[in-house]
Amino acid sequence: MTSSSGRPGIFVDARKAADFGIGRYITGLLFGLEALDVFDLTALVPCEAAGLLPESVRKVHSTSDHYTLGELTAVRVAFSRSGAVLFHAPHYVVPFFPPDRTVVTIHDLMHLTRPEHASAAKRLYARTMIGRAVRSAARILCVSSAAARQLEAGFPAARDKTVVIPNGVDGRFLTEIPRQRVEELRNSYDLPGSWVLFLGNDKPHKNLEGLLRAFAAARARGGAAAKATLVLAGGAAERRATRERAVLDLGLSGAVLDLGVVPDLDVPPLIAGASTLVLPSLDEGFGLPVLEAQGLGTPVICSNRGGLPEAAGNAALVVNPSPEAIAGALGSLLEDGALRRDLAARGRARAREFTWARAAGRTAAVYREVLAGSGTLETT
Repeated sequence: MTSSSGRPGIFVDARKAADFGIGRYITGLLFGLEALDVFDLTALVPCEAAGLLPESVRKVHSTSDHYTLGELTAVRVAFSRSGAVLFHAPHYVVPFFPPDRTVVTIHDLMHLTRPEHASAAKRLYARTMIGRAVRSAARILCVSSAAARQLEAGFPAARDKTVVIPNGVDGRFLTEIPRQRVEELRNSYDLPGSWVLFLGNDKPHKNLEGLLRAFAAARARGGAAAKATLVLAGGAAERRATRERAVLDLGLSGAVLDLGVVPDLDVPPLIAGASTLVLPSLDEGFGLPVLEAQGLGTPVICSNRGGLPEAAGNAALVVNPSPEAIAGALGSLLEDGALRRDLAARGRARAREFTWARAAGRTAAVYREVLAGSGTLETT
């Protein structure tokens, strides 16, 4: 049951530690668990991402490719060699012969619900792997009630296993960013006095096209929006030409600044200097940028889809993700200083309810429950 230290050994599949959303989850959770100092933690991680994890976490290096049969064997072998007694998959991929004490985190079901994943092969793979995860897990963690409801609707066997544990907010987003740091960033990227910010990748579910249409409509209505600049951060380099064509077609040349992927250190001041952060996604399991912006006192506009309303609470403008609704929210927020101040104050309070210490504590409680359980679960 326990390692030579007398503490239970927990093995976390951290191969996606450098990814956007799941990467934030993996690193935040591991730092939170490290602070608890009650488990011996081992992480399976690529060499290039090992530095993202806490020093005290034992690293086992991975070279297996994602979404292959080979990874299912490699992960199982790594777990067996680790001496750990509980396996945590922070994604829905579990290895062959999954351990009896397996915990799985499922963030969303977009691989089954979004049209860009509509190919028969993609859907079959996702449904098979999620089904295996549901059957073999002792407990399933979901980051929002919306994600849990969606999972349980598609996989009824998850109903008695699911625990909702929201993500946390890194401490970097719960502090005051020095004005000098924002000015340095402004000079570095040649940014305007303030900006409307879109932060995240530009995959179809992020609804960047809808935001660009909304921004064009808001500018056409005049007022503060007509003078605004939209800053895009996080878009993939291979899709830059597509983004540029959309900007040109909508007559937004000179009003949109595309930064691509920015260094992680630049993200807090980029958010802090924005007039508002807009996350108009068509679906999200959680929506961590909403809380990160709120923690820095930046007003938020987000869609009413998926887990976003749960993350935003009453501290954001939550709207239908149509261009018309987003444009209306943009115009209202940019014109109304009192509204911006109110959302900033409520947002700071809201974000402080979500910490990785709290998420790690609740996850640790699930680990203890699984470790104390008896019986063998189905592991097909």
